[in-house]
Amino acid sequence: MCCASPGNTEKRSNDDIAQNRVDTFRLYTLPGKGETLYAGFSSRKAINSIAAIENEYFNNYKRSQSRYYGTMWYESAIAEYGHHDSLSVFEAYKRALASRNERPDSMHCTIYAIRALEAGLDSNFLKMKKYHQQIWDDREYAGWSVGYILTTYFNWSAYLMVSKHSEEYDRCVKNFRKHRKYYVWKQPDIPIKQLFDFDEDTLRIAALLNKHEFGWGFSNQGLHTWITRFDRLKECNWAGSPSKKYDRSQGNALFKKTKFTSFKDYASHIVIFPPELQEDPFGETPENRPGGG
Repeated sequence: MCCASPGNTEKRSNDDIAQNRVDTFRLYTLPGKGETLYAGFSSRKAINSIAAIENEYFNNYKRSQSRYYGTMWYESAIAEYGHHDSLSVFEAYKRALASRNERPDSMHCTIYAIRALEAGLDSNFLKMKKYHQQIWDDREYAGWSVGYILTTYFNWSAYLMVSKHSEEYDRCVKNFRKHRKYYVWKQPDIPIKQLFDFDEDTLRIAALLNKHEFGWGFSNQGLHTWITRFDRLKECNWAGSPSKKYDRSQGNALFKKTKFTSFKDYASHIVIFPPELQEDPFGETPENRPGGG
């Protein structure tokens, strides 16, 4: 057992406690240090927005509770009641956050990916939103709907990565060879730049991913939406709880990252990258622009 020395028996001040909290804050997700140069998109802003969310979540998950929670977790938490009062688990969670002057923030896979995209697009996000409303009215964002707009109106490039084990493998190959497009059921097709065999082209896929700090992605007709950070697939698990205290599935965290070529939850994927910026409107490259480099 550790004992305090006689010279350190005074109570810690509020400032000391606050400083200790700062000192124990961990960076579970590193911010973007540099920047992949894209036209009309900041990969650093996109990644930093996600890093802020994930670092808040993981720093609070074990020791208290995060303000981020999964939308599916909410469904169970609103129906579950505590043992000592009539509050639902979700209401108790809300009250605990309110004592910290915070409000809960719901998350699922597409919300998570949109947060990153919105930060990276900056003012261009309003244009993307306008296109989405024109085509789909008030329908929620989906991996495929946003993917269609990015490739059609913003010059992003889509790549198809499909396993022979996928139920849509034959259709994907046929449509790519004939139209160079990815078929989405009852929705506009998405133009595809290149097709990869997910099982056999792992080195080529990794090389492509590692060129890009950010990618917008979805799997199997849009059943799941995610983003990439170089060769890592980053996703939000909508069953994730805001705190270990409320976790009923033993480690069901809200956010996950996986090496892309090891991601086996689905067998077909679309990854869409922003257009790389070769030079600015004045004909200067980033290296010779004043103050650049």
